Amino acid sequence: MASTALPSAADADEKPGLRSRTVAAYAATAGPTVILGLPFSVYLPPYIAEGGVISVALVGLLFSLTTIWDGVVDPLIGTMVDRVRTGLGAHRRWMLIALIPLALLLLALVTVGDRLPFAALFLMMIFFYSSYSLYEVAQLSWGSALVRSPADSALLYGMRDWFAKIALILAFAAPAAAQLLVPGISLQGRIMAYASLFLLMVPIALFAIRRVPARAVVAEPGIGWRHEIRASLSFPPLMLLFGVQFLNSFAFGSLTSLFVFFAAAVLDLDGQSAVLLFASFIGGALASPIWTLLARRFGKPPMMMAMGLLISGLLVTTLAQEPRGLAQAVGFSLMLGTGFVGLLFTYSMLADLIPQDAGRCGRNRSAFLFALLNLMQKFGVAAAIAVSYLLLDVVGFDPKNGAAAARELHLIFALQPTASWIVMVGLLILMQRELARAPEPALAIAARPK
Repeated sequence: MASTALPSAADADEKPGLRSRTVAAYAATAGPTVILGLPFSVYLPPYIAEGGVISVALVGLLFSLTTIWDGVVDPLIGTMVDRVRTGLGAHRRWMLIALIPLALLLLALVTVGDRLPFAALFLMMIFFYSSYSLYEVAQLSWGSALVRSPADSALLYGMRDWFAKIALILAFAAPAAAQLLVPGISLQGRIMAYASLFLLMVPIALFAIRRVPARAVVAEPGIGWRHEIRASLSFPPLMLLFGVQFLNSFAFGSLTSLFVFFAAAVLDLDGQSAVLLFASFIGGALASPIWTLLARRFGKPPMMMAMGLLISGLLVTTLAQEPRGLAQAVGFSLMLGTGFVGLLFTYSMLADLIPQDAGRCGRNRSAFLFALLNLMQKFGVAAAIAVSYLLLDVVGFDPKNGAAAARELHLIFALQPTASWIVMVGLLILMQRELARAPEPALAIAARPK
């Protein structure tokens, strides 16, 4: 077995901080998977359905099956990154290996994906999302191998989150720009305009990968899966972090899955829903560096609690005073977007926990843990979509006549993510207490400053 060689948390004060160029280069390596994340899931299903080769019901089944596949393959990919192709630069090699099929499969999906039968599409998407996961897990675990202190992890993953927000703004702007410049452009034309940004991000990522310091993945004796599972279950901060990730993703998924309906039925801005969604990502880009600074100064659990309570308060306030007109709605969306930075906290908190987890398990398993954290994110979003649409059906919401159940929709939109964030705050309080009692000084610092 193998793992990423990391110094212990006790070495944190003896190591220099991250260089600015390392932070910038690492953030830029996230570009390819960021571009193929949320926007791709927005545009790809209707593009495939529009082709008419497979029914709308089968399109839904296709994406459900690929989500199940993600649940199976992510932990396996994490284990593979930890244990296979050891040596200096192993993270880099995995990322380069993943980029080739990722690019080729993307080209096939956006050019002929709407004309393929179900079986061919399913196989193509299985390989596409497996390549996506391989790149992302290797990239995230490389970050944990670079950091030497909680301040480092907040800075590194904070700047990664900021770069991701900028990339998402470009991703959502590209189809809109294509629509303005080419009146009557097809959905395929818009998705190709969006996918073309991947071609921009790949050379940037390749350039950046060469400038991120390599870290070794070295062979270590294993202790057996049973021991590893027991060590994980007996490490409360790790289990609490997985719960935090699920709940934050559930809240985020609730907002994104209902946002278009909310804009149309409650705000009466159906034609401007894309503008409002775009504004929310601008809000995230503006807020990400601020949250990063606050996390470095005051600790990550307290600031993630503040984030959840801030956005929950904003949502509940709209029940008493709805945004009126486009200007107020844009302002609301900008403020709402400031809460779309939860991964900044969860990724950096996991990086802080990895050295102690390695001591408990007898080997470092950073890629496996990041894969599990990603899995919690995907399950959270998938659960939010399922629960949100179930509740819409219960209250009798009809997308063709949204005004008839606008109040019920508004209640679900505001209260469902709020409830999730409140429970998340409870877990973070428990996590902060566990971290403060930790024997590792760096973990106590991660919870709050001295």
